[in-house]
Amino acid sequence: MSFRLRVFLLTLVVAVVATGATAWLSLRLSAQQIAHTQQEATRHVADIAETVRAYARRHGTWAGVSDRVALLAADNKQRIRLVNLYGQVTVDTDTLANRAARPVVSPPTLINPRPALALDATAAERAGGKIDAVILDELTRYRRSVVYAGCVTDNGGDPPPVSPDAYGVPFPALNTEQNPDCTRRADDTQQYARDADLAAVSGCHAASNHISCLIQAFGDRVDTFAPEPLQLFLGAVDDDPVTLLGRPLAASIGAVLVLSVIGTALVARHMARPLRSLTAASRRLAAGHLDTRVRTTGRDEVGELSRSFNRMAAALEGAETAQRRLLAGVAHELRTPMSNVLGYLEALQDGVVPASRELFGSLHEEVLLQRRILDDLQDLTLAESGHLAYRRTDFDLADLVEAGRVAHLAVAEAGRVRLTAEATGPLPVHGDQDRLRQVLGNLVTNALRYTDPGGAVLLRAFPAGGRAILEVRDTGCGIAAEDLPFVFQRFWRADPARDRETGGSGLGLTIARQIVLDHAGTIDVTSTPGRGSTFRVTFPLQVDV
Repeated sequence: MSFRLRVFLLTLVVAVVATGATAWLSLRLSAQQIAHTQQEATRHVADIAETVRAYARRHGTWAGVSDRVALLAADNKQRIRLVNLYGQVTVDTDTLANRAARPVVSPPTLINPRPALALDATAAERAGGKIDAVILDELTRYRRSVVYAGCVTDNGGDPPPVSPDAYGVPFPALNTEQNPDCTRRADDTQQYARDADLAAVSGCHAASNHISCLIQAFGDRVDTFAPEPLQLFLGAVDDDPVTLLGRPLAASIGAVLVLSVIGTALVARHMARPLRSLTAASRRLAAGHLDTRVRTTGRDEVGELSRSFNRMAAALEGAETAQRRLLAGVAHELRTPMSNVLGYLEALQDGVVPASRELFGSLHEEVLLQRRILDDLQDLTLAESGHLAYRRTDFDLADLVEAGRVAHLAVAEAGRVRLTAEATGPLPVHGDQDRLRQVLGNLVTNALRYTDPGGAVLLRAFPAGGRAILEVRDTGCGIAAEDLPFVFQRFWRADPARDRETGGSGLGLTIARQIVLDHAGTIDVTSTPGRGSTFRVTFPLQVDV
């Protein structure tokens, strides 16, 4: 199966799964939202029920409650339905809104506006032997207030507020009745009910529990004239989420799938073209054509892959070039001393040159030079491969600088170069003291080598920015700006005219840079031709030595 087809199928599967997951999540979230809305619809049921109950107690009737219910529905953004115990609808906001009544969602909440008599033994003792008369009076007053309030409501008025008395029976706050017609209706009703009230209360004389009987008798009589209990329902059951979202969701899924197929085909085609190019380029690179490059377009992952391939190919080509240069440099560095040794040995063998102490000393120097080059190559190989051994300890960089000055003082005096050191100590660092002395020795040796008689070399060590700084500054010939990028390359010399005896092996700075990097440090150089150079090395400064 080709990569293009695999990409197409994979993307298509992802699209289908993503679309299905989106549909499932949409249905789930919609169901949760509907359920949440329904829960919100019942959250204030207690407040609504109490408001409706207070209306009936104040007005003595359910007449006119539809206006109050409509306001409650608007304030709470809920559907409200009031039904009596026989299933007859008193108020339904769906009907008020001229829409078909929907099934209800919440369980019914009973609203009973009829008061329960708050009578106990203490209250009975307080009334003495007149408790029956008190209950009759409570019935009389409550009936008159209910009938009166209902009459005022029927006439479009607003009855006064009510509040419960000591026996829990609600009465108007102001016991004044200003409507004579409603007062007369209340009196007439009371006249016909007085005998029934008396009979109900008197029937409790022989009861074993007089108080419970009076409470029951009071409730039975109130049921004959007080507003009836109602059931409150909030919210409504609409269509389920599948019905609501089914057709639009199905259409959306179909459109997404079609677009996914088209987009997948385009993506597969777009991705396959540069990948085929990368495959061909990889084969050319593997065949040894290190100059192979691919065209880079865009900033997406494929474009980044192309750029990475080009960087890899360039790195391989650079490594190949560097390897060839290294081999050429090593051969060049070893050829001359080997030729010298071979020439003298052949001359000695043929008797052309007589054997002498001076000749053997010269041959010994040539062999030492070859060994130094080989030692430097070995150190460089170990350092660049990360296998150069270090014995790290805590020491003072200022002491290292002073030791370096003393070690090279004789060479400096022989070359009539002034060698001085400045150190702001202590400068605690952690590392291999011998290897760092090797770095410093290489820098000082180069500085003395390229500084003419009468010049000066300054060694400095000081802290800066939480790091320890080591500087080797000379007043020598300097380095041209175009040569600065090559200072730390293998076999590079500031003055190509110098030979191996005066110019070194050309590996010292390369080894020094790797040692510094292995100590989490940095090394750089600044130079002005004719005025000298400054090599700066930085190391992490230890807090505790």
